[in-house]
Amino acid sequence: MIFLVDGDNNIGTGLKGIDMLSPQDTVLVFYQKTGLALSKIQKLCAGTQAGVQYVESVRGGRNAIDFQIITELGVLVGRGETDYAYVISQDKGYAASIDALRARYADAFREVDLRPSIEDCLPLPFLLRSADQRELESALIQEYGTCRGSLLYGHLKSLFDAPEPPAAPEKPARPSRSRRGSRKKKPALEQPAE
Repeated sequence: MIFLVDGDNNIGTGLKGIDMLSPQDTVLVFYQKTGLALSKIQKLCAGTQAGVQYVESVRGGRNAIDFQIITELGVLVGRGETDYAYVISQDKGYAASIDALRARYADAFREVDLRPSIEDCLPLPFLLRSADQRELESALIQEYGTCRGSLLYGHLKSLFDAPEPPAAPEKPARPSRSRRGSRKKKPALEQPAE
């Protein structure tokens, strides 16, 4: 997955969940010199396994980063370099451009979307944040309601509490057989000397 983060728009909220990314993920953080200092942005990105690139805006001014992000997204989609790309921003101005990409280039990717944070792009992030069984149960109940959440937790618990099935016994190695037709030759009988 590729995340294009708008550094001008609530970047602290946008980077929430960056710690749950894998080394296969890429985060492009777009920022301006006049905005939040690069050193502070780098601190917000510390602790992630994802590849992080910091992209300084080519020009300053209003909407400069927005246009640069949409340009980058268009290039990524056009080159077929991503299946999942997310613009991370609370700025709804990206919606029209993303809708245009979906309408015209839907076959070039699996999902392109605008989300308020990285965490909002991840499937079931509450599971990854649960540190123990009680937190997991509470998270499932909060996400799915009391009845369904308790049912899901009970099912997961029964799966993990069940004893491991016994391992299949290993079959003994078969002794190697000689190949057909490759019999050992008997030594020739010695002929008596005349």
